[in-house]
Amino acid sequence: MSGAAGRGAASDEAMLILVIGSALRAVCGDPAALGLTFVEETRTQPRYRLYALEGRFAGLVDVGETGGGSSVPGELVEIPRSLLEAVQASEPAGVSQAATLLADGRSVSCAHIDLAVVGAAAVDITSWGGFLPYWRSLQS
Repeated sequence: MSGAAGRGAASDEAMLILVIGSALRAVCGDPAALGLTFVEETRTQPRYRLYALEGRFAGLVDVGETGGGSSVPGELVEIPRSLLEAVQASEPAGVSQAATLLADGRSVSCAHIDLAVVGAAAVDITSWGGFLPYWRSLQS
C-alpha cells in the first residue's frame, strides 16, 4: 500500500483510504456498517480520470500532469487493514489500490482501474463531477 497512512503496528491497524464510489456516505448510507469511519471530504489533485464499472465500482486512472485530468471528489475514511484486504478481494479484475495524490498534497490509497484489463467495460464518468451524480442518474 504505497502512500497509505497507517497507524500503529498491529496487523489490523487502521489506515486512511480515499473512497470515490459505492462506499461514499450518500451511496452506501452507513459507512460504519461497512467497517469504515468517515474522516473528511476531500478531492484529488487534478491529474485523474474517473471511471465506473457495472454502475457500482469506481476507480481512477492517473493521466499525470499532461492535461485531461480532473480533481475528483471523495471521502477519506479509516479502515482496518484486514477489512481492506477483504474489500480488495471482492473488487473486479482490473481494480486495485494505488497511491493517490490529494489536493492538499497528501498521498493515500484509492481504487485505480487498469484500462488494459477492463477494456470497454469501464465508463469514463469524469464529466459527471464525481461518482455520486453519476450513480444518482442510474437510480432514476
